[in-house]
Amino acid sequence: MAELVELGDGALKVYTQSAVEMEYIYNEIFRQECYGGLDLPEHPFVLDAGGNVGMFVLYLKSHHPDAEVVSFEPMPASRELFEKNMALHGIDGVTLHPCALGSTTERDVTFSFYPLLPANSTRHPEIKELPKDQMAEKVDRETVEHYYHAEEVTADVERLAAFIPEDRIVDLLKIDVEGAEADVLRGVDESQWPRVKRVVAEVVDMDGRLDAICGILREAGFEVDAQQAPMTEAEDRYSMVRAVRA
Repeated sequence: MAELVELGDGALKVYTQSAVEMEYIYNEIFRQECYGGLDLPEHPFVLDAGGNVGMFVLYLKSHHPDAEVVSFEPMPASRELFEKNMALHGIDGVTLHPCALGSTTERDVTFSFYPLLPANSTRHPEIKELPKDQMAEKVDRETVEHYYHAEEVTADVERLAAFIPEDRIVDLLKIDVEGAEADVLRGVDESQWPRVKRVVAEVVDMDGRLDAICGILREAGFEVDAQQAPMTEAEDRYSMVRAVRA
């Protein structure tokens, strides 16, 4: 059930299904500023792959009120809260598409939605086995399965290429899609890459994902830097990949 929570000692109010998860995300984005230092222009055009409930957009708009954002969120419950959070804060200039992004167009794809950890929802539930095992070292397995109880949700998958305007520069492509990062990148046409100036992606380094993503970006003409994600340990295998057009 959604609730309105106060974050950062009342600095920000948002609607969420998980107060615990939202406090973590607030610290990651607003306090650790995992999307800080991007050197964006005054009126950036931003593509937001993995909108969740809108925390990245709220952060972006706090620094760039005139930013134009196109977001993508396939989970209906998260999408509803995204729209409520935009309305709560009077945010405009944001378009939300009810789909996931991938390398090919697909219909009615099965996703795992975690009601108690909605930001972890994914098309690739196998990547959640490691955090589940890590959690089980601290609490009993029954508690782990309770938090990671998944509901099956179907959603359409589109290629990002269909949403990149022919006459616009993409100042930032932000990606947080729980295991589908490479597929999002493969959904951009080769001819479109020169118009994309920056990419920031949170990547879980399993099955060679990090090397694959860095390779795609370098081939597309970016200088790439990968660092351990804020608020994680090395064994968590999460990296923030930042790419800037050379």
